[in-house]
Amino acid sequence: MPHQVLPTLRHAAWATIIAVLAMAAPMAHAQKTDQVLLRNGDELTGEVKSLASGRLQFKTDATDTIPIQWDHVVSVQSSLFFEVVLSDGQRHFGALHPPEEPGMLRVGTEAAAVEVPLGCVARITRIRESFWKRLKGSIDMGFQLAKANNRVDWSLKLTTNYRTRRGATSLSYDSLYRKQDDTEDLDRQDITFNHRRFFSGKWLAGVFAAGQRNTELALNWRLILGASAGYHIVRTVEQDLVVLAGIAGASETFLDERDQTDSLEAFFGLSYELYALGNRDFVVTASATAFPSLSVKGRFRSEIDVDIRKELWKDFFVSLRGFYSSDSTSGADEQSANSDYGATLGLGFTW
Repeated sequence: MPHQVLPTLRHAAWATIIAVLAMAAPMAHAQKTDQVLLRNGDELTGEVKSLASGRLQFKTDATDTIPIQWDHVVSVQSSLFFEVVLSDGQRHFGALHPPEEPGMLRVGTEAAAVEVPLGCVARITRIRESFWKRLKGSIDMGFQLAKANNRVDWSLKLTTNYRTRRGATSLSYDSLYRKQDDTEDLDRQDITFNHRRFFSGKWLAGVFAAGQRNTELALNWRLILGASAGYHIVRTVEQDLVVLAGIAGASETFLDERDQTDSLEAFFGLSYELYALGNRDFVVTASATAFPSLSVKGRFRSEIDVDIRKELWKDFFVSLRGFYSSDSTSGADEQSANSDYGATLGLGFTW
């Protein structure tokens, strides 16, 4: 039974963990001189972190980082450098200057700033100067025990993101290990690298690489390398819907009698984020991807992932994650599984 690539995946996972922990180390504090004016007349002084999930993240000395509902904001001022994305896909870069009238956001240089309505702003991202300060990420861990059949599940998800003015790079590791009486253990691992380049309007392009293992599908390992193009169908402060299409090459080995295969696949996908506004951040992230094979007649793969997160306090959250994977290619016998699905409940934190 070939296991040559499994150690590589595990080493990559440990490298991801070490990188995540290193990036979680405390970083230097920026001078807190930014100002936010609210509809009730309150004026806050601190540091603008970002606008995401329908909330303006604002850090003060007295309260640390607090989420402010975006439709409660009248004006924002900051001398720091930001990317401001509008709902129509336009992007503006620069500091946030005092607007000429309430309800507007003035972004750019003092000599060449533009004003846009706050209601048209979909996202604000701080573009930091140093490499380490541009990194963001999260750790999500889960454990489940069922006494009746001695079933034990362990899950771990790590994500890191690096943001520049013209693109975004992410590295993630997702694993699920299940042990249960009278059944084969389940080992599911997925490590993915993704780089996206943003263009004017709502267009984007990217490259990605992935390593996957799923014993339920008798998949020892799958290595994927591909390129894609995408378009933001919807992008507002409350939701983001992207359609993607591209091509990928895959190399696979199996845990049954099937030979190693090298194939070419097309892929089509949707990526969706929904930000529910309430007393706490509540975010739903979902993706659905189809992989029709271009080199193996009749083969069709699909993957669906859903991640629901509810903020508990500060940067800590509880999550409910679900997945579904299918492959029309059955194993060496008719009893081999060609689909896998599951759900995990976990706790985690972001930085």
